[in-house]
Amino acid sequence: MNSNFGLELQLIYQFVHLVNAGSFSQAAKELEMPIATVSRKLTKLETLLDKQLLMRNTRKLRLTEEGIALFQQYQAIVSQFDSIRGAAVDTPEGTLRIAAPVSIISMIFINAINEFCEKYPDIQLHIVQNNNVIDLIDEGVDVAIVGGTQPDSSWISSSLGVLNYGLFASPGYIASAAPFTHPSELDNHALIKVWPLFNWTLKHPSGESFYYDGPAKLTLSELNGAVRAAVDNGGILYGPALFVKNELNSGQLQSLLPEWIGEKRRISILYHQRSHQPLKVKLFIEFMHSKAEQLFSMESK
Repeated sequence: MNSNFGLELQLIYQFVHLVNAGSFSQAAKELEMPIATVSRKLTKLETLLDKQLLMRNTRKLRLTEEGIALFQQYQAIVSQFDSIRGAAVDTPEGTLRIAAPVSIISMIFINAINEFCEKYPDIQLHIVQNNNVIDLIDEGVDVAIVGGTQPDSSWISSSLGVLNYGLFASPGYIASAAPFTHPSELDNHALIKVWPLFNWTLKHPSGESFYYDGPAKLTLSELNGAVRAAVDNGGILYGPALFVKNELNSGQLQSLLPEWIGEKRRISILYHQRSHQPLKVKLFIEFMHSKAEQLFSMESK
C-alpha cells in the first residue's frame, strides 16, 4: 500500500470540504484551521496527485477538470463519513450572510427576518443591501434574494413569489393632472421612475402593448422613496403592486389603467450547491418558503 495513502485520504477529505464551503475562509472556519493551512494542504494534495485541482488566479474557487472529477468521486464518501462520525453541526448557530436589493428587505421581508431572529436567537443575520450585482462567493454570501435573472448559474435558485407591476398615483395628483386614458399619454404627466425597471412595459388584454422609455420627473434607486413621492402627489409611479398594498388599501394611492398589465418580476432565493448544506442555511431557506405565500399576498393582514 502507498505509504502516503492515509495522508492522501486526509487531504482529499479537506479538499471536499473546501469545495463544499465555497471559499478558503469558510473552509478554514468549518475545518477549524487557519486559511494558510487550508491553502498549504491543497498544495500538498496537488503535489501528491501531480494534478492541479484549483485555478489560482482568482479568489473564487474555480475547479479544473481534474478537481471536478476528484470532488465528484469522493463527495458522497465524505458526506457519509461525516454523518457517521457526527461531524455535521446540528446546532442552529453562527453568522448567516445574506445579500438582497435595498428595498426588498425593508418593504417585504423585514417582519419575517425579525421572526426568524426570534425563533433562532443563536443565528446572527448579516444582510448586505445592494442593488448592484455582486460576486456572491467573493462577498462570502450564504444566501441571496434576487429579482429577475439569476446572476450566477452555479447557484441553486428557488422561487419565493412574483411582483406584478402597474401604474399608481395619488388622488391629489389625479385630480390636478391632465386626463389619463391611455399609456400613450404618459408624456403629458410627471413620472416617477425607480430601479430596476426604468423603462416601462404595459400590455392590454386585447393584445396591444406599449413601451415607455422617455424622461421622468423623478428617478430613484430605492422603492420606498418612490412610493413616498407618489403619495405626496409627485406623479405616476410604475412599480410592484405589493409595495403599495397598504397605500392602495388606505386610499393614499390609486391604480391607474388597471386593465393595462405591467411586467412580472420573479423574486428568488439563491444558495450554494453543496453536498452538506449548513443547518443555518437550511433553516433560513425553509423558513422563508413557509412565509412566502403570506409575504407576497395582496390581502390585508
